[in-house]
Amino acid sequence: MGHSRLVTDSAKPAPPQLEGSLLEGYQALAPWPKASKCLLACSGGADSTFLAWTWLEFAQMAGLEGMAIVVDHGSRSGSAAEAADAVARLLDMGIHAEVRTLQNAARNENQMRNARYGILAQVAEEYGADFLLMAHHADDSAETVLLRIMRGTGLRGLAGIPTRRDFQLPNPSGEGEGRTIEIRRPLLSLRASDIRERLKEGAVPWTEDPTNQDPSYAARNRLRKNVLPVLETIATGDPIKALLRLSTEAADWKDAQEELLKNAPDIDQLPLYLRQQAYANELRARGEKVTLARIRNPTLFTDKKGPDSIGH
Repeated sequence: MGHSRLVTDSAKPAPPQLEGSLLEGYQALAPWPKASKCLLACSGGADSTFLAWTWLEFAQMAGLEGMAIVVDHGSRSGSAAEAADAVARLLDMGIHAEVRTLQNAARNENQMRNARYGILAQVAEEYGADFLLMAHHADDSAETVLLRIMRGTGLRGLAGIPTRRDFQLPNPSGEGEGRTIEIRRPLLSLRASDIRERLKEGAVPWTEDPTNQDPSYAARNRLRKNVLPVLETIATGDPIKALLRLSTEAADWKDAQEELLKNAPDIDQLPLYLRQQAYANELRARGEKVTLARIRNPTLFTDKKGPDSIGH
């Protein structure tokens, strides 16, 4: 596996131009109460570097406070030095930043993700964060939809990555649940190529992680390197754009469905499909697994109240 590569320019970084879809991405996540604390999840790569660069400009406009956290997964040699370099570049921008290292090496992609979110939750609690900002972009959302399709998702999974969602923090006392804050993703309308072009134009350095180009490292890499190029040869247009159109419509459908279920006076009077979705929501609220068998046969619910209690 190759070494990380610093992509940079000799010129001094310039302030970002907050306009168009970039500014709208931040504004759409309002409200941003003054003096709110934002924790930025950064890796030193192009996407999170762009998030930090543009957030700093927006924070000055909106009166926000913030810090960045760089998680060192410790999964390969040199990762500690790269994390330190990422922190140094964030400090140069004017953003307070720290490194946290995973204590136990995660063995696969899912374990690393869970461990990373665990660290982010812990730091968010320590810092008193109101929001956790993440650098997912349009390509990430489209790739997520395609991965879910291949793994057997239902309509709900076609909605892609949400622009915002609740994030549970640990309770400092160790008993029960802690605060709930929001994960916010202001870059979801931007393409990966646009992000890199803007960084180059602004002479902002970032690190290219070689594992992001290694198909053997993660399923998402195999999709990006092996599957999407094939789809481009048979699609009538850009497959990423096609997936984003599907994702946008699915997200609108999901929102409409949730609104309908929320305001329905009697769940039992709804069509069968919508009743099943109400049962599915009830299972999620209980922290139980949602399966086709369970929502098609709600008598399988373990709660003694049974499905008749839903919506009443």
